Amino acid sequence: MEPILYSLQTVLRGALILGLSLSSFAQLPAAPDTSGIPLGRKAPDFPLTALPPALIPQPAFEFRGIRIGDEMKQAEQRFLALKVLSFSTKPGLCCSDGNSRIATCTDVLDTGEYVNMTMLDRRVAQIYVSTDRRTQGNTYSRYVLALTTKYGSPEKSETKYHNGVETGSSGEHLQWLNGDQYMEGSEIERAITIGSKALDVEIAEEERLYERN
Repeated sequence: MEPILYSLQTVLRGALILGLSLSSFAQLPAAPDTSGIPLGRKAPDFPLTALPPALIPQPAFEFRGIRIGDEMKQAEQRFLALKVLSFSTKPGLCCSDGNSRIATCTDVLDTGEYVNMTMLDRRVAQIYVSTDRRTQGNTYSRYVLALTTKYGSPEKSETKYHNGVETGSSGEHLQWLNGDQYMEGSEIERAITIGSKALDVEIAEEERLYERN
């Protein structure tokens, strides 16, 4: 019996030592490989301090601080500060042609651009800025350069023809997108338009209903 008991104790003692050795080894940090990433760990898909490109927030489309969805009174106040003073008209006030849901603010800015803002239910629904044929100051080309710097390259760029006829004059048509909202640059019109696809549909439908009545 004694030799058997002694052998059993020896086996148990060996198993205990082996278990303690494995436990201690498991607590040691893995040695880094040549890439600097610990072995046995998966590298993250993106750096911990950076967001994937699709999750990086894009600046909201705006013109001189005026954005789609701004309350009408707030937009009027901003618009007032941009307009040329006129003694023949009331500056900065939006008016309606009889449609209770739609109103427009139209005037020339102190820098010479023609601006038209369309309001729907007393909120900004579309902004149209025309530089006309200006060759100095805030030209169309300078606007496009500023927009590209702020918002990046446009998602869409194509050539469009005046009145849709290929034999007529042509110009580049640019489009930036941010969810439902868009910003377009028309070289033919020398104009920038900021709007919302959903609001455009609603305005068109409201105008059709108003014409029927």
